[in-house]
Amino acid sequence: EPVEMIAGDDVVQIASGFAFSLALNKGGIVHAWGKNNEGQLGAGVGLAVDVYAMESLPTPIEGLLEGRKVTRIAAGHSHAAAVTSTGELFTWGMHMDHEPKLENSLLHTKIVDVACGQNYTLALDQEGRLYSLGKGKTGVLGLASTKMTTQPILVEGIPAGEKVVTMSAGWTHVACTTALSE
Repeated sequence: EPVEMIAGDDVVQIASGFAFSLALNKGGIVHAWGKNNEGQLGAGVGLAVDVYAMESLPTPIEGLLEGRKVTRIAAGHSHAAAVTSTGELFTWGMHMDHEPKLENSLLHTKIVDVACGQNYTLALDQEGRLYSLGKGKTGVLGLASTKMTTQPILVEGIPAGEKVVTMSAGWTHVACTTALSE
């Protein structure tokens, strides 16, 4: 059934995880609805976070995103991420953060895109460098033997002289295209 609560908001991007959805409007505001059992709606602890937690109507995500213009969103199994117009990366969910958390370790660079897989997040900066964080027991983080990281870490396996142009996060795998660096 169509979600009409945000119909007049000029939605520019949508993302869906396991039983929850996000919508980004032209003004840079993210709305979330659906299951919230792991904090994936970014609503903080005010909305119950248990096996039955559910938000049936799209609700703006506030907290640290309030006053910032979001340009990209992504959703994984039970977590989500957003990139702002100034290149900041925010993540939430997976029973770790119940509202958007600024990834401070990436403030040295401008993030331009984000993708979420089952339990991990990828971030791409304007120079074509790829960062990963989350759970990656299948090697999905691209960080050799690292199985989990709560901080974004640069993926160093990209061939020298190349930069990542596009990326896609699958359930337990990653794909990206590269181009020669200028």
